[in-house]
Amino acid sequence: MTSGAKKLICAAAMMACAGPVSAETSHAHWSYDGDHGPSRWAELEASYSSCAGSEQSPIDLNGQAIPAAVHAPAVYWKEADVTSVTNNGHTFQVDLSDAGKIVIDDVPYHFLQFHFHSGSEHTFHGRRFPLEVHLVHQSADGRLAVIGVMFAQGEHNPLLDDLINVMPGAPGSLSPIMKVNLNDFLPGDWSAYRYEGSLTTPPCSEIVAWTVFEKPLSASADQFAVFETLFPHSYRPVQPQNRRFVLKTD
Repeated sequence: MTSGAKKLICAAAMMACAGPVSAETSHAHWSYDGDHGPSRWAELEASYSSCAGSEQSPIDLNGQAIPAAVHAPAVYWKEADVTSVTNNGHTFQVDLSDAGKIVIDDVPYHFLQFHFHSGSEHTFHGRRFPLEVHLVHQSADGRLAVIGVMFAQGEHNPLLDDLINVMPGAPGSLSPIMKVNLNDFLPGDWSAYRYEGSLTTPPCSEIVAWTVFEKPLSASADQFAVFETLFPHSYRPVQPQNRRFVLKTD
């Protein structure tokens, strides 16, 4: 385990002893378990009512996808400066400056931020991976396109090490001097699932075009331990697919 990982796990232990810290200021507190957990999100305040909607995310990708003449997004990412890294009490988020865009069905979506969920939010035939990264993009009309990439246990991941070394061990933000190339999140195989869904945290707005890559990246058990210590089980349970189409890229 790296020294950065050890420091973060120690910081998380001290934070747990001090009691939970809420990152919510202007909205109702929500969590991943208990009385403020996912089954209650829609009841916590009016602006969360979409959490009870019919096109919610995540979902289980279980082979019911329709093979179609669709492609994964066209990716135009580049190496970019990190503007901030944030522990918001629920996840670890990284903001970059001018990191590029993706294009889906001729619509450009510009990169906003990426963040992590421990374990994965999307599942494959019921299998949950240890970690999932969400790369969030926005179009000119305010809709979102999110790319989800899984991490499976295997070889050490150098990019995750760089990120762990600047991850705040308690809620708060930092502005480290570093660069990230989003292309390092791309798996070698671009087979992916596409579907229309929602944000996976309140307010659960149903404005997201999802692309979830099938092939995972690798990371080590020590790296997963950092995320699980700071953000234990930070995933929403899978939601009903209902009448939505899930498309498998060709």
